[in-house]
Amino acid sequence: MLIVSYGLQQERVCELNSHSSAYVSCLATLGNGLLGLRPHVPGASERAVRMQLLMAGLYAPGVGVAREIVALPAPRILRLYDVDTGVLAADADEDPPRITLSMDSASVSSTQQFRISDCVLELMVRQFIDRPGQPAISTVISLRKVGGRGGLRRVRIDYGVDACALNEYLGASPWLTARHYELGACRRRGDGFDVTLQSGERTLRYGIQMQSASARFSSLAVWGIENACCVGSVTFDFAKVDRQLLFTHWQISSAPALAVQRAQHPALGFVMAEDDHSNSWTKIWQEHDVTIEAHGHPVELGIRYAVFQLLQQGLGAPELKSGLISPARGLSSTYHSGATFFDTELHKFEFWLWNAPDVARALIDFRHRTLQGAWDFARATGFAGARFPEASNDLGLENGPRYVLSYPGGEVAREWSVDEVLHISADVAYAVARYWAATGDQAYMEAAGYALISDCARFAVSAFKWSDQKSAYVIGPVMGPDEYHYHVNNSFFTNYLLRWCITYALSWADRGFLPTVHDDELSQWRNVSEQVYLPWMTVDGISIPEEFEGYADLPEAEPRTCKGRGPRFADELERVAAQQLMNFDSNVVKQADVILLMSMFADDFSVEVKRAAFNFYEPRTVHESSLSYGPHARVAADIDAVDKCADFITKASRYNLDFTPTDDYANGLHLSAYAGAWQGLVQGVAGLRVDDGWLSLNPKLPSGWQGYRFVLCFRGKRFCIDVRAQGTALITVDGKEQATTLDANGRLHIGGGK
Repeated sequence: MLIVSYGLQQERVCELNSHSSAYVSCLATLGNGLLGLRPHVPGASERAVRMQLLMAGLYAPGVGVAREIVALPAPRILRLYDVDTGVLAADADEDPPRITLSMDSASVSSTQQFRISDCVLELMVRQFIDRPGQPAISTVISLRKVGGRGGLRRVRIDYGVDACALNEYLGASPWLTARHYELGACRRRGDGFDVTLQSGERTLRYGIQMQSASARFSSLAVWGIENACCVGSVTFDFAKVDRQLLFTHWQISSAPALAVQRAQHPALGFVMAEDDHSNSWTKIWQEHDVTIEAHGHPVELGIRYAVFQLLQQGLGAPELKSGLISPARGLSSTYHSGATFFDTELHKFEFWLWNAPDVARALIDFRHRTLQGAWDFARATGFAGARFPEASNDLGLENGPRYVLSYPGGEVAREWSVDEVLHISADVAYAVARYWAATGDQAYMEAAGYALISDCARFAVSAFKWSDQKSAYVIGPVMGPDEYHYHVNNSFFTNYLLRWCITYALSWADRGFLPTVHDDELSQWRNVSEQVYLPWMTVDGISIPEEFEGYADLPEAEPRTCKGRGPRFADELERVAAQQLMNFDSNVVKQADVILLMSMFADDFSVEVKRAAFNFYEPRTVHESSLSYGPHARVAADIDAVDKCADFITKASRYNLDFTPTDDYANGLHLSAYAGAWQGLVQGVAGLRVDDGWLSLNPKLPSGWQGYRFVLCFRGKRFCIDVRAQGTALITVDGKEQATTLDANGRLHIGGGK
């Protein structure tokens, strides 16, 4: 079984077998911003074994896309057998295997039993990645005799790397695979061995150390077969002992960096590495504490799991000085080929902005570093300024496929998002605006922020075309975040966000901060921004944003009243239509663009309009996308539907924990859903806002919750927010209570921002 734990809390997530092994390896993935390691999973399927290790920034020409993040091999146990007879270990039936992800210690432990002849052995494997910023993994392997007549004497473990790690077509199709690396030289070195690996654009070295706690560790033999495997064979003598321990520690990097790492870690030092790791994570949890107290409700563990996965995927992330690409699934899967999408700016960025602003800045830096590609993409597609791709690869180029092939039938589905999604540049500008509001980092604005804002505004202006019929500027055909409808005109989300992008740039230009934008250009910007067409429709006497022009005339979809987990398809035909990327002819939506927009610009819409829009769109939303729950949580809190907000937080935080079916699932962690859960708690239930350098809160308490707390990093200080009964809040910095003021609207204002 798979167990996820934090302190005394633990949950049995699913039974462990070959069908669930890919799902389990996703949920138990270990990472530190440099590496994403799929742990040892007993009885793993072939598909689960193919995905072993991802390394940040390592991409190659892709299968079905321009580039994809590379699936690498990870050192692991390859074989276990009787030295004297050659008999391989086989699964025993005594106890089912289990694997435990411990979130407080950021480690994964697995236990399984084997039978060799008439002897039963228990194999325990515990793994952890040293700490953020270090591409090093430690493993303790315990082998113990637990049953049988005891005739077994010498057992050998073959530990090393082989060439089983492969990429799947678009990260999701097991019927077409590719290997982006070649194994090279394998050399013995002291108490371990080195492996050279060539992955297209880079040469990597694995430095593997092995050490036993027992004198019965009788031999270490190193051998390799070119481009097949490189193995260290360790023989254990069980003549006088029933338990043996093997420690391994390995690092992966370029050759020069590996030499530096060896100098820093001349010996295995397993105990020291474990202490360092444990101390690091104790501090991490203190600095990023998020807790919900809800009488044992699943949201308690869910919010911890969500934040844990976000933290380990970002803290210590590489290349903070030159930009950080955030793959859609982090370093847990090759799904979406390691490309980054708009959810990075609208969800993951927000989490990092309030937890580690340097990581948030690095996400913007990636966009600034790839401005040239955005300029070229804009010109190639008939626009001006910077058009950032809908699916950006590590070079900042469009990586989304225009056609998706099925196999072996050969059917082809057209993917329109590459051509028709036009809001990404405005999303980038929104992230810059949020960064400035939360940090006041003027130096960064001068270094990168103003350039991004002005070029995103230039693109936004060029996206609008004048319509004599409407006497307004319009955009079409487009696809908004709702991917069930494309070729639409005047997506409210797209038009509104691009208009905001222009007006935000104008606000800086009017203060003299965009000197490269000339007066005639500013005049054009104002003209466009003041005449943008936005479609509205009337629902129960209230005017609310229309998803896109003509949406109100579409046939009514069956209301989605089921509140269970997973997508709310009306029938199998609807599910197939979504899978085949068909253009829906009803008013059902994948994720309501309007609700997302209202979560981003909460003060731009009245409570009455938000409530009417929420009540209309939510029953017509399938929630097929994991991005859907977070924005719904935030808007639900704004309209005082606090219990609905809590339900959406639960669903977002537990998206992978509750994912069904578990069979053969290898698509990785839905990190933006987890960021959405955090946003639902902090920006929804707690009502976090920042205005003119001041923080404010409007804390609420859902029924069934006893309280909640979280930590914010704001203007160089860490604020601990502790909300109790009746929404009362205790706010401290370094243990000292902070003064607050209460305004006429019931909002708590915290000083110290200016």
